[in-house]
Amino acid sequence: MRLLKLTLLLLSCYCLLVVPAQAESARVNYVIDGDTVILDDKRHVRLLAINAPEVEGKRRAEPGGEAAKQWLKRRVEGERVQLVGDEQSRDKYGRSLFYLFDSQGQLVNEQLLAKGLAVLSIHPPNLKYLVRLQAAQSQAQRQRRGLWSLPEYQLVSLKQAIKEKRRGWQRVLVKPQNVSDSRKYRRLVLGLEADIRIRKANLSYFPVLKNYLGCQMEVRSWLSWHKGQLSILVRHPSQLLIKDSNKCAETL
Repeated sequence: MRLLKLTLLLLSCYCLLVVPAQAESARVNYVIDGDTVILDDKRHVRLLAINAPEVEGKRRAEPGGEAAKQWLKRRVEGERVQLVGDEQSRDKYGRSLFYLFDSQGQLVNEQLLAKGLAVLSIHPPNLKYLVRLQAAQSQAQRQRRGLWSLPEYQLVSLKQAIKEKRRGWQRVLVKPQNVSDSRKYRRLVLGLEADIRIRKANLSYFPVLKNYLGCQMEVRSWLSWHKGQLSILVRHPSQLLIKDSNKCAETL
C-alpha cells in the first residue's frame, strides 16, 4: 500500500511538470524585472498570478526587487521558454499575460513564489494554476524565504499602517466591522479611516462578505490613500487570511 501511494505521488508530481500541449514556444530577449520579460518578437510579457517588487527605474526600487530580477535573468534570459495563457490575454497596459515554463518544464511563476522572490497576485478570471501557486507561496512563507524574511513585508497592525502612512504591497492585521456599498465596490469597513474594497464584478469568487465581520484576519494587498483614508483593493479571497475563525460572525 505504501509503495502504491508513493507511486501515485510520484506520478502526480511528474504530471505537474508536463508543459500543456497548447503552449507557445518563444525566446526571452530581455528581463525587465522579476515578473516582466521581453520576447524576441518584441512582445512584453507579464507573468500571470504573481507580483515581484519594483526595481529602480520609473518607480522607486523596493526591497527584494533586484534579487527577483537577477534570478529571472539567470533562469530565462536568452533561453527558449514555453508560454501558457489563461482567460485573459492582455492586461490594461497592453502586455501579454502568460505562465512561463523553462526548458526543464518547470513553471517559472511557481518557482519565483517558492523562493520567496514574488508574492501571489490573482486577477480573476485567471485561475489556472491557483492551488499549485498558493502551495508554493505557503511553503516559502513557512520557511521564511526571500521576501518573507524582510522587515518591510512583515505583518503590521492597521493602527501602525495608518500611523506610518504605509504604501505599496503590505500585510495588515484587520477586523472588519461592517459592509457598505458604492457604485463599483462592496466594502469591508475597518473603521472610520480604512476599508477593504472589492469590485462587485469579483464578488462571485468570495464567500458572503458579512461572514468576515468580526474576524481577525490578514489582508495582503497594495495600500492606497485618498483624502486621508486608507483603502485596500482585494481581487481574490486568497488575499484574506483568517487568523481566528471562532471570532467571526459566522463560520466561513
